[in-house]
Amino acid sequence: MKTDELRNKIAAFKAATKTKKSLVPTMITTFGVKRNQYSGKVQQEVVLDDLFAGK
Repeated sequence: MKTDELRNKIAAFKAATKTKKSLVPTMITTFGVKRNQYSGKVQQEVVLDDLFAGK
């Protein structure tokens, strides 16, 4: 997902919901986010081990 596309989706969500709260772009993946030029736009990630870890 390109940076502009993600920014547009966040703006559309804020407009549709009229929220004043901040949004945290989060990826839920099996093995994590691949580090590349776009991965810096993801603030949080949840991986498979996070969902099934016995905490």
